[in-house]
Amino acid sequence: MNILFVNTFDVSPHLGGTERITDTLCREFSTTFHCKCFLAYYNDIDSKYIRTSFTEKIHLKNHRQHTPLINFIKKNAIEAIILQGQFRLTKSLKKACEGINVKIIFAHHLFPGVEKSSIRFSYIIPHKIQINNIIPTVIKIGLFPFIKWHQQYKFPHYYNDTYKYADRIVLLSHKLIRPFMDFGKINDDRKFTIIHNALSFNDFFPIEELKRKQKKVLIVSRLVENPKRILFAIKAWEQICQKNPSTDWTLTIVGTGSDEYLYKKYCTDKQLNNISFEGNKNPKPYYWDASIFLMTSQLESWGLTITEAQQFGVVPVALNSYPSLSEIITDSENGIIVEDNNLKAYASAIEELMNDDALRQKYAINAISSSKRFSSESISEQWIRLIQE
Repeated sequence: MNILFVNTFDVSPHLGGTERITDTLCREFSTTFHCKCFLAYYNDIDSKYIRTSFTEKIHLKNHRQHTPLINFIKKNAIEAIILQGQFRLTKSLKKACEGINVKIIFAHHLFPGVEKSSIRFSYIIPHKIQINNIIPTVIKIGLFPFIKWHQQYKFPHYYNDTYKYADRIVLLSHKLIRPFMDFGKINDDRKFTIIHNALSFNDFFPIEELKRKQKKVLIVSRLVENPKRILFAIKAWEQICQKNPSTDWTLTIVGTGSDEYLYKKYCTDKQLNNISFEGNKNPKPYYWDASIFLMTSQLESWGLTITEAQQFGVVPVALNSYPSLSEIITDSENGIIVEDNNLKAYASAIEELMNDDALRQKYAINAISSSKRFSSESISEQWIRLIQE
């Protein structure tokens, strides 16, 4: 079977969640089910990243020129297309594929409707004003009200068109169906299929080695305050350190993003010397060593890093800020769920785990066991069944 992924970016297992999932599915499709996987993408990635291996790739220029993509589909006898959040492409691609026997599956990795608020004024202002970006910045500022209105107006139509023209819509949780339907003004739910995100790694932490875990608290995330709220986690850590100034625990933050400078400045100003910023690294060695994992996002569709943490026995502490969280964490069993926005309770939950080895190990054992539901083999098998139906 020949399967084409259509992504915004070229794929690397060391980039964001969508790219990691694409990498995982591609590897499983190829090795377990002997499929050929292809990639069409719009934006390149930094040369420092290891790229996922595909049978063949095509770099597309924009969403309006379909001829290169259609020729690529025909040349490689593509049987199924997985559109990774490509709302603008679904309708036009379906029409362009008339007469071609190909199944179009739309996979949505975000919380439905989040795109409506994705254009923020702060995003158009560069961190450093330079001569060469003054004029473009002024133009963007002047056009911002129109850009924001256009974004808010168009996306419900994109959702509706995507549901109408795709053969299947894959969401990460049953709890996301109603938000998708409401945002896109859709009255039918027959095209929805629920497939959870697969784990990025094939191995699980050995339970007998849990005692070798180090006194490390971990965050793996894009370093952007909206929606990740990393500053909330840092402030919780600050409270813990103020209460226990001689603690030998440390906080490690893996990832990069536009607000990294903000977090580093806060740590410097507050003299939080037991926090390390590791940059964009393979998170696996950090999961292997860490004991506690922090998730503070104000909105997620799933929470891939939580399940990754669980498979390596890193106990997650998460804010109750999005619906599908309860499908991953059972509170006080394989992690801890804390009332959203309650900084004191969040810091207290982290501190409790730091101080209670037996409780932490109990949760870690349960986390490893529960994460096996999301093994790459199991999730990829669900995808293959969907493609073949």
